[in-house]
Amino acid sequence: MKIAMSLPTGLWKLPWKSAPSSLKTQKIETLMMEMQNPDTGIKMHTQRVMITNIPHAVTGNDILQWILQRLQITEEEALHLGDLFVKYGYVYPLQEPKNLTLKTDSSLYRFQTPYFWPAQSWPADDTDYAIYLAKKNIKRKGILEEYEKEHYNMLNKKINYKWDFVIMQAKEQYKAGKERKKADRYALDCQERAYWLVNRTPPGMQDVLEYGLDRVTDPNENKVNQLFVSCVCGVTACL
Repeated sequence: MKIAMSLPTGLWKLPWKSAPSSLKTQKIETLMMEMQNPDTGIKMHTQRVMITNIPHAVTGNDILQWILQRLQITEEEALHLGDLFVKYGYVYPLQEPKNLTLKTDSSLYRFQTPYFWPAQSWPADDTDYAIYLAKKNIKRKGILEEYEKEHYNMLNKKINYKWDFVIMQAKEQYKAGKERKKADRYALDCQERAYWLVNRTPPGMQDVLEYGLDRVTDPNENKVNQLFVSCVCGVTACL
């Protein structure tokens, strides 16, 4: 099934600095839809991760090469743009789930479902995060990372009035997950972890959603990220 380009061409001609943030993300997401077009996008394959065959996977090099050929930009710009795709959760890693960067080799990635794209503006709800942590706590028999333990305990106090519901949902999701095929279970685990790494940023990682698409990598700087601007605005000529 083809993924339609749903945004008018004129959208890409809006000045980047004056465009609302929602339009900036829509520009990115239009490009992401094209990347997944079965005719003109990146070819996806079943790839082996450890002892599991994961369907619909692409390599980091596949992503880089497609950006280079489609947008006709420099390799530095293409790498920067691909890196941001991962940092914002449009693409998630299968082999190093905590490493939200694009490795331009045979490292494997999958496209995040559009339901979780930033433009959807779904709030990262405390209850959902509590369920995710509780499920992970059950799966790993109490072994969580330190920042996750802190969030878990904080949420236990904050929404204690519905903690029974949180645990019930976590157990049901854990049970349902065990009934899935191993490949689907592994991919879903990576997908969930990537979503929460973006929406509940661990200590030491940049909160990309807070600083936005038009900010520099270093949040202490005030100037606009001109490299990223040139990458995205350059798409206008290619469309």
